[in-house]
Amino acid sequence: MDNEVTYSIGEVAERLGLTVQAIRYYDAEGLLPLLKRDAGGRRVFYEDDVRTLQMILDLRDAGVSIKDSATFEGWRLEGDQTLQARADFLNTHERELQDRIDSLKVSMAHLHFKQWYYQTALAAGTERIHLVGDSMEISQQTFEQYERLQRD
Repeated sequence: MDNEVTYSIGEVAERLGLTVQAIRYYDAEGLLPLLKRDAGGRRVFYEDDVRTLQMILDLRDAGVSIKDSATFEGWRLEGDQTLQARADFLNTHERELQDRIDSLKVSMAHLHFKQWYYQTALAAGTERIHLVGDSMEISQQTFEQYERLQRD
């Protein structure tokens, strides 16, 4: 490791778009157990530490808690006897993330419908083109028209 490039906490924070305080927090929570310190007590980051932090951020973005990320990191350090636990962990979180993505796709489709709805109402100068009679109920024809546009 003596010839490897090292980074300061500030350099790592800038590279990963984090604050120095966030990195210190992750370290305090046990997510960086292999992190070295120099003679002055300052954290010294190697490329593997940066990759570990990126994995933590990816897990965070996938909805994994700090506690669960620490558990995962602990398993990683335990070696081969935790391979199945780690694989299961990632598979579970992949399914959860896919469920969230699917839900977001539904929300996005609804948003696109509403954008089209208001664009066409603005072009017509009235929302009434989409409503049933004098009610505020959206007509079935409006939904069908939008669906046809999506298919074409």
